[in-house]
Amino acid sequence: MSDEINKDIGKTDAEDQITQSKKPEVIEIVYDRLIGGDTWPVKRRLVVDRSMLEAAIKERNRRHVGERKPLSTGNVANFLKDFIRKKTCNRNWPRRLLTQRITARQVYGNEQVFEFVEFSSNDTVPFPDRFDPTPELPVIRFESLSIPLEARKLGRQDEPWLIQIAVSQRLIETHLSTRAVDCGLLVETLAHLQVSVKTQPEIDATFIATLRTFEGKRIRTYVTVEAKQIGERILEHQVREQVGVAFSFTSRLNGEDAIDAILPIVIQVVRKPEDFADAANQYVYVAQFNMIGREEFDKKYSLALHDMPLTIQSAALYEAFPPISGISNKPKRAVRPRRVLST
Repeated sequence: MSDEINKDIGKTDAEDQITQSKKPEVIEIVYDRLIGGDTWPVKRRLVVDRSMLEAAIKERNRRHVGERKPLSTGNVANFLKDFIRKKTCNRNWPRRLLTQRITARQVYGNEQVFEFVEFSSNDTVPFPDRFDPTPELPVIRFESLSIPLEARKLGRQDEPWLIQIAVSQRLIETHLSTRAVDCGLLVETLAHLQVSVKTQPEIDATFIATLRTFEGKRIRTYVTVEAKQIGERILEHQVREQVGVAFSFTSRLNGEDAIDAILPIVIQVVRKPEDFADAANQYVYVAQFNMIGREEFDKKYSLALHDMPLTIQSAALYEAFPPISGISNKPKRAVRPRRVLST
């Protein structure tokens, strides 16, 4: 990779870090306005909506008159998501809220953006990474020879390309028919349904599966797939929200078509933990969570979504052969030709 490309990447990363470093002040402003004269814990929800967040950003910018690049109000809906999906979120979280064991999670609908909540009882940081890959995971090769050579060379480092590879090379089918079955999940059939399901939050891909219990009971299961790029965090509240919205919009199906359960899966481009320093050695991490039945969800979690337990039931790393740009390694950025001024 040329020095010019490295310089461009470093500039982009530095600008993003500067943006993220400005957000804690906004978070404190909006927290102080919400809590008023009360002290934590409070008996009401502290939900931040778009108008509150925009006002807090403007207040923060007023405190820094003359700043070269003020914090933008252009994408407040993703304010928290963009903050917590990065590994720097725990370091950048306001220290005052950290000492009070206050964290935050996204909420959806009615102009809501996020809400302040207490740490879980066993947590020591506001945003723990519970579901990262572990060193003992098996590495399973998958073929990519069926992908045109041009596509393998021009692959992008983004979620749509990762989903396209997972669907076309049947990574979910491979995982559920080998790793998940070995872990006790008896999958009989699996069919891909859609990509980019425009719900809140969006679901990157969906499948329909038929499962059997050890007693022989048939379970029709809706499979949700969330895609993450390298360096991003797996957001457990996002997975729970996807389960909740999937139960909601599949409730219209009844009779033989009824959906009995939701099976959440996360896929992510990662480096193998012990090979972390090797930037060219990347894998697709597939983590399959515990299945949640509709009856259990309705009774226990429909009104307490974030109490719903999430545990990884099966996981593995998948390695493409031949390598795929954007999946097996970072795509090289094209160097723009310099403009030649006519004289």
